[in-house]
Amino acid sequence: MKRFMKISAIIAICWSIFHLYTASFGALPAYVQRGIHVSFALSLAYSLFLISKNRPNNIWKVVDGITIITPLLIGVYLLYHSERLTSRNWFVDSFQPLDLWLGIIYILLVIEVSRRTVGKVITLLGVLFIIYGFVGPYNYGLLSHRGLDLNDTVDLLFLSPEGIFGVPVGVAADYVFYFILFGAFLNISGGGQLFNDIAFRLTRKAKGGPAKAAVISSGFMGSISGSAVANVASTGIFTIPLMKRAGYSKKDSAAIEAIASTGGQILPPIMGAAVFIMAEMVGIPYVEIILAALIPALLFYIALLFSIHIKASKENIDNLSEEMEEKQEKIWKRIHLLLPMVALIVFIFMGYSLQRAALWAILLILVVSFLRKKTLLSFTDIFTAMEDGAKQAIKVTIPCAIAGIIVGIIGFSGLGLSFTSLIVQWSFGNIVLGIVLVALGCIILGMGMPTTSAYIMAATLLAPALQEFGIEPLAAHMFVLYFAVLSMITPPIALAAYSAAGIAGAGTNETGIRAFVLSIPAFMIPLSFVLNPSILLMGNVSDIVWHAILTTIGIMALCAFIVGYLFANIGPIVRVMTFIAAILLLIPNLVSSLIGFALFVTVVCLQVMKRNKKMEKVNLLNDQHVSNR
Repeated sequence: MKRFMKISAIIAICWSIFHLYTASFGALPAYVQRGIHVSFALSLAYSLFLISKNRPNNIWKVVDGITIITPLLIGVYLLYHSERLTSRNWFVDSFQPLDLWLGIIYILLVIEVSRRTVGKVITLLGVLFIIYGFVGPYNYGLLSHRGLDLNDTVDLLFLSPEGIFGVPVGVAADYVFYFILFGAFLNISGGGQLFNDIAFRLTRKAKGGPAKAAVISSGFMGSISGSAVANVASTGIFTIPLMKRAGYSKKDSAAIEAIASTGGQILPPIMGAAVFIMAEMVGIPYVEIILAALIPALLFYIALLFSIHIKASKENIDNLSEEMEEKQEKIWKRIHLLLPMVALIVFIFMGYSLQRAALWAILLILVVSFLRKKTLLSFTDIFTAMEDGAKQAIKVTIPCAIAGIIVGIIGFSGLGLSFTSLIVQWSFGNIVLGIVLVALGCIILGMGMPTTSAYIMAATLLAPALQEFGIEPLAAHMFVLYFAVLSMITPPIALAAYSAAGIAGAGTNETGIRAFVLSIPAFMIPLSFVLNPSILLMGNVSDIVWHAILTTIGIMALCAFIVGYLFANIGPIVRVMTFIAAILLLIPNLVSSLIGFALFVTVVCLQVMKRNKKMEKVNLLNDQHVSNR
């Protein structure tokens, strides 16, 4: 129990207890709940990322102590003055001098902790937007606005529900924290390892089995964790070495793990933190969003699994069935650990609030752990899960706090409307060109940023432009979410790919490029559903089924083009035919789809004939060899 006596462990466990208590007995007013949530996140982050770690001078230890305790004191201040702060009209009612100074300190604490934990890119972006708020009157054209002074900046970013404590942090505090905590409890109970074992059992005799198992297990765990990088770090340690032993190259092993872990953020039933924010921004129930995301997510993983299969066939990669089976415990003895996951899904579809559904699922993990002695959770396990969950929540809360600063400035300045006007102008009113510009913008905004922050930025600045072209709000937001997610495997800054490369011992740049190439079919999915929303379960059943089938075939054709194999190696001319067929199948037009289908059938026939001829030659040579003997 000594590990729980550390200041970081105490803060983390208290943070988890605070949320479990408010979920059970009622939350505080939104502004105060979010303020305390961020204060815990800041204090925990400062206790983990100490500035005195590599500095022997005692003055830095004093600085660390101040930065750890100050956020908690400000959180207590917000709680004590909750009635006054929640009842005032921001930008209208005056505030006390102490509010101003605490606001300045809080904003600086958020910026500094972002620099330490999230990185320079999003931190610099937050600082630039604060500066933009001050210099608004001195800009020209679309970038001009009336500007903020110091009082207004503190009022907007600290004392209002539109800045640091805005929608992003609100979603992190009200929903995401509980799902992260659920994932931590599920992992500590052995549920995470069970997902891995089930995946390996299902694929143990399949061609390219280790890679397919990595895709399935990483998809499941990524859906729960909501972080591509964290998922790579947790599952990749096991799956990447196994893929390498099976015969995959270092860069292919790392790329496959990175893509699979990235896709977990768009895989129902939980998906990543960004989806909870989408539900708030679009005003659509979470259940409807995860249903809409189902077919695109399946297409994503069908594309990856099919690419793995034909690549394994092309390179004759082993499935390591014996080694995989030896390492597994009996699954049936632990199958009860899946009950909380099933219950969580049932609770969500029964209409429970997301907070309450996650809370009951966490309690159910504790209950089912008693069914077998080996899975029984001790008090140490419970405290460990609460500590781990809180530490993981930092990775969502801090980016959301910075995103709140950015979104607050954007809303005040009207920059979002300006961006919409620019995209419409630059695309000359052409919807296809507009979609391409938005896609590029999402990738650029996502470079080096956590997915949640990238989505918030893209949803605020770019999604309105898609809606201006007449695209449904859900399709527009799902589009920017996909590209925000895919930025994790898009060079030059592909965070998930770089994390996997470190485990595999591969070069970061070559892994990033390989992950991008293998995921090209995934890039076509959002382009397809934004032009044809029936893939998002919009429209009648016949249209949904028809377009889902055509898109699936088109994605598979694109995979064959990229890998260069379909029953046999694809020659240059047939490869071009395959690419044309894929593009025609992905265009939501009956004539082009039928032409593409006919062309792909021709490709399949040619490749089957090529394979049969090769097999005939092999059989003939074998017969001759036998007769000569």
